[in-house]
Amino acid sequence: QGFELLHNTLKQLRQDCLIAMEDTGHYALNLLTFLHQKNYTIYTYNPLLIKEFTKSLSLRKTKTDKKDARTIALKLLSDPNRALFMHDNRQEELKIMTRHMNRLKKHQSDWKVQYTKCLDIIFPELHQVVTKHSDYVYELLKCFPSPEKMVTAGFDKLIEIKRLTAKHALDILELAPNSIGTTSFAREFELVEIIENIQHYEKLIKQAEKKIDELMAELNSVITTIPGIGNRLGSVILAEIRNINTFTNPAQLQAFAGLEPSIYQSGQLDTQGKMVKRGSSHLRWALIQAAIKVARYSPTFKAYLRIKLEQGKHFNVAISHVAKKLIRVLFRLLQNNEAFEEDKLR
Repeated sequence: QGFELLHNTLKQLRQDCLIAMEDTGHYALNLLTFLHQKNYTIYTYNPLLIKEFTKSLSLRKTKTDKKDARTIALKLLSDPNRALFMHDNRQEELKIMTRHMNRLKKHQSDWKVQYTKCLDIIFPELHQVVTKHSDYVYELLKCFPSPEKMVTAGFDKLIEIKRLTAKHALDILELAPNSIGTTSFAREFELVEIIENIQHYEKLIKQAEKKIDELMAELNSVITTIPGIGNRLGSVILAEIRNINTFTNPAQLQAFAGLEPSIYQSGQLDTQGKMVKRGSSHLRWALIQAAIKVARYSPTFKAYLRIKLEQGKHFNVAISHVAKKLIRVLFRLLQNNEAFEEDKLR
């Protein structure tokens, strides 16, 4: 009813309306969706930009809902670059999907830990001859969830399992009779259920990856032109940054990712400490992973990493320097919508 009341009030103005809002995440999502459905033009601003704009208007520290609304409206009216802040619903969708993907992978990882613990009790020697986390081993254990059942099944039954080779079967049958593992009906039941959960999450992850690929194809971002950055990492970086124009320089983006060093200054003492690790942990993780990849595939970034290592820096510290350089490159590419070119790097 409140949304419809707003819509009817705006219609009474009998002119096209521009709507500006602070980007407050999920709190405004339902209203944003409603306004999009009614074909309104919507602009979203980072709260930090609104805060800075408020300071430029007045030194007074008065804050009311009406004053905040007026400030946001003034920001929109006076902004010559407001087209850069037009709300893109695809970015919101991408963030939902990447966060969902992250949760799915965490759940699957938790089940894999339980799987390892259970298998270490039932058949601790199995990892000596096969890879524990492979489809054919999952199928083997679902069919024969103990060394005894594998021995009883015999060679002919084991090789019926897809991708389980004759050598694997012979190695398993050699280990199984002398296994120190202990089992019971309950442990075998638990193992099978754990494997089914791992496979269930694998299916969900693949479905989510497909949706993310579709969104990335729509966005057609230059981020995937950077060597080593594909849809997996690129989608997380884009989803967390959302609108690069909310940052005025690379240092702000670095701070948002929590990759800036902590600074302590007192009298003549002036030191820089570890990374503050504030801001978006998802963005920080993606940038560190992207830095590792780009240092492998880009000659310039590879040379930069080597320089930092030769300076005696720990690998993780050296990679954080690569990530900071990557942020500067990302900022330039996304702001200007330019494809990555190796020979333009310095």
